[in-house]
Amino acid sequence: MTPRTVGLWENGRTTRMHDASRRLLDRVLAEADAEALARFTQAIAEPEPKLESGLDKEVEDDVRRRELLTYAGIGIAGQAAALVAAEPERMLAALDAGSISERRLLVLEETATHLGTRAVQVPPRELLPGALEQFRAVRSCLAERQTTAAQARLVRTAGRLATVVGEILFNDGHFGQAKMWYTTAAHAAQDIGDRYTEDIALAGAGYLPTYSDRPRDVLSLLAPRLAQNPDRGPATAWLWSLAARAHAELGEANDFARCIDRAAAALAVAKPEEMPLGIFSFRPEKLAFYRAIGSARLGLVDQTEQAASEAIAAYHPSETMEPALVRFEHATALLAGGEVDEACAVATAAITGPNTYVGLTVAKRARRFDATLGTRRGAAVTEWRDRMTTATGDRRT
Repeated sequence: MTPRTVGLWENGRTTRMHDASRRLLDRVLAEADAEALARFTQAIAEPEPKLESGLDKEVEDDVRRRELLTYAGIGIAGQAAALVAAEPERMLAALDAGSISERRLLVLEETATHLGTRAVQVPPRELLPGALEQFRAVRSCLAERQTTAAQARLVRTAGRLATVVGEILFNDGHFGQAKMWYTTAAHAAQDIGDRYTEDIALAGAGYLPTYSDRPRDVLSLLAPRLAQNPDRGPATAWLWSLAARAHAELGEANDFARCIDRAAAALAVAKPEEMPLGIFSFRPEKLAFYRAIGSARLGLVDQTEQAASEAIAAYHPSETMEPALVRFEHATALLAGGEVDEACAVATAAITGPNTYVGLTVAKRARRFDATLGTRRGAAVTEWRDRMTTATGDRRT
């Protein structure tokens, strides 16, 4: 366990622990005062019911360990630590019981929106503690029946926060838990008849079979909604784009073209304010990204390069994953055109970009590009493979 890792835990900046580090931390905590630790654990665990949405115990325990380590580092232990951790939230819940203020409601809504934006700008797991904290706060408010209007806004906020948690877990490879959170988000949206938020949650759930290489499962998941022929807005455009990508993976060029055109038509009638940065919308650069992916899968080299260039030019520089993914599509198109050195240079830039987060999606796409290189040799190939090994932790044999 490095000093940097300890520092991150002490400052609450990470909740992920590798097995060896977890065992070491457990041993350190076991040496603390047993009675104080027992009081802390009991006080924290008892008042809070288990998250109904199904976040696994491992993630929840990581959050608790981070809290305990943080308090231990500033000299607070036992019941005092429990009060520091839990009392502010309980007080707010008591004040909100049955009569949440407009100001408090706006703060909760704006926090969910902010987290949805930040989810594409920072390594996703950094947002997990804050997203869970806000979800618990909203759930506490919902436990006390509010006015009808306030209740609907709280349910919508809970659904959006559940989508954020689902996004975090998906990007960290926890597909089972991500599915439960996306399902929770969809159910919340259904409860208040919020079709848009439900479609966003459905699009998030569509990532799971997409990145498990199961395009037919993507189409099965989306079929009931697309059978209703939705034709307007960013969420609708996202669903049609996911279907287009799945058809391209299956080599179904006509269906790809049909679905990508439906996505473009749905996005064309959206207002600019309906397309903010983040996971709660779908923007023109994302449409170009899906067009590039589908064109690459279908072997359409010129269309791939054109769409990839359009997407790269439009993406916000702070985004952590999709600009890298679209660069891989550009690299693949260059490789198909025989430009090996240029393809490797673009791929290397994708994985080493200053804002690139090499999570599940980027690492998976990097490996796919590397497999496409096959047995090619050269300085550019060597450079690419060295950078890929460093970024992903893969070891070539």
